[in-house]
Amino acid sequence: MRAAATKLARPEWAVRIEKLRDRLHLSQTEFASKLDVSAMAVSRWERGINEPPANCYIALGKLAAQDGCWFFWERAGITKQDVRRMLNHS
Repeated sequence: MRAAATKLARPEWAVRIEKLRDRLHLSQTEFASKLDVSAMAVSRWERGINEPPANCYIALGKLAAQDGCWFFWERAGITKQDVRRMLNHS
């Protein structure tokens, strides 16, 4: 029961990271390799122990594609308004 209670108490970002990895059918080691981090880092993220740094959130957004990129990018501090503003300057 304790393990189930711990899973329920995880932050939303931890749950989303695990769901993304599951959706991509990757092990923690394979997922970590794509993000250039250790498998232990991924494990800690999924358990809600450590939160990924901004550069990892950006990479997570790229992996998520349209199925959730903005959740991760916003965690990195990027907003849709920021992107629109930058695109209009191009």
